[in-house]
Amino acid sequence: MIDISLPLKRGIINYPGDADYEEFEYFTHELNHVHIMRVLMETHSGTHFDAPYHMIPDGKKANEIPLENFFGQANVVEVDGDVIGPEHIPDNPTEIILFKTKNSNLYDSFHTDFTYLSLDAAKKIITKKINLVGIDYLSIEKFGSPDPIVHKTLMSKNIIILEGIMLKNVQPGMYEFICLPLNMSQDGAPCRAVLKTNKD
Repeated sequence: MIDISLPLKRGIINYPGDADYEEFEYFTHELNHVHIMRVLMETHSGTHFDAPYHMIPDGKKANEIPLENFFGQANVVEVDGDVIGPEHIPDNPTEIILFKTKNSNLYDSFHTDFTYLSLDAAKKIITKKINLVGIDYLSIEKFGSPDPIVHKTLMSKNIIILEGIMLKNVQPGMYEFICLPLNMSQDGAPCRAVLKTNKD
């Protein structure tokens, strides 16, 4: 199996304006005979998915998305350049499509010039039988967009948006995809996502 999730730890990058991920010792072995960490994080910290409620007031919340939509055959598509266009969407895609871009090398700090999904690509995606779209950075939307139209286009069709995956060491191709989001009734949730090859 290939873990494509970002490790949640101090110093992990976050989208500008979002709260930092924080953790500190609450109980220690020395004082309390047990060790427990206290964590402060957002629903969009690290590897996470965006529920429609994130952008659409009456959209579905995280725990209202069927779990079966987070499992299935995934096509990892490698894209060179700064924009994922409609030409990068396979004509006969699997139910899950993950985009590998230059972004997987940009997790040292936040970069505003990350590769993003174009509106034309989003419009093509909603014409296909795709349940989930993933990208290897903290947003699928172009940085600085005045309106998150790409998010809304996908969410209007209940297509899951998975952000913050790491595909640096993943070869393009077909995989079995497994993703487990936390059971939260919110606008999204952190996830553990893995790929499984036929050899596993």
